[in-house]
Amino acid sequence: MPSDEIVSILDNRKINAKYYKLVFRSRALSRKVLPGQFLTLQINPLLDPFLRRPFSYYRVQGDRIEVLYEVLGRSTAMLTQKRKGDLLKAVGPLGRSFSASVRGKKRVLIAGGVGVPPLIFSAEKAKADYLLIGTKSRQEVMPKQELKKVRAKILYSTNDGSYGEKGYVTALLEALLRKEDSRKIFIQTCGPNVMMQAVMQIAAREGIEGEASVDKTMACGVGACLGCMVKTKEGWEPSCTHGPVFPFQRLDIREGL
Repeated sequence: MPSDEIVSILDNRKINAKYYKLVFRSRALSRKVLPGQFLTLQINPLLDPFLRRPFSYYRVQGDRIEVLYEVLGRSTAMLTQKRKGDLLKAVGPLGRSFSASVRGKKRVLIAGGVGVPPLIFSAEKAKADYLLIGTKSRQEVMPKQELKKVRAKILYSTNDGSYGEKGYVTALLEALLRKEDSRKIFIQTCGPNVMMQAVMQIAAREGIEGEASVDKTMACGVGACLGCMVKTKEGWEPSCTHGPVFPFQRLDIREGL
């Protein structure tokens, strides 16, 4: 069962041009957390903004929880102003995680944007063969100290070519498939929906199984408001409870995610 806790901030600082890292402790919120699960934060005690905001777990060490986030609107801009000792209300862990077992296949993690945190968490918890990360430029590349526990070969692409390969992260996947047997690959992806749709189209073409963490507007996090509906082949389902992680074969991507 998820826990509803008041937590005290230990640290909240910018770590590169894109990401901030929020740190706090909670025994209840850290219990049995798996990569791909998320929590919701009430950023202002005055309920302005009124709705809590969802964030992926980035790292859990004992009762210490780290959340990696980027400024995407008013709520996350307000979060950057929080300091050590400030209080937040948090609910978690929520949602379905990525599968721990890929049945002997090579595990390829594909991340972009807000999808980077849960896949770094995944590559720290269990070995992966590759972690492909797409960013806009070198300024958004993760600091090396944030990746030192990752158990995977990390490959980067940047839109402007300032670091790693030039182009989208799907170009890294296409290059990887030219040297790896697609029948022996399992993909786990998280990031912008358009990126994941492109990844799933490649996977469908190559007959590759996988999972996608679908990011929708999660207002309640417990399936009550139905604001985060995802179109599956069985119908519409709330991402917060039936996901956010879905098997590729269950998602209907004909009209996008």
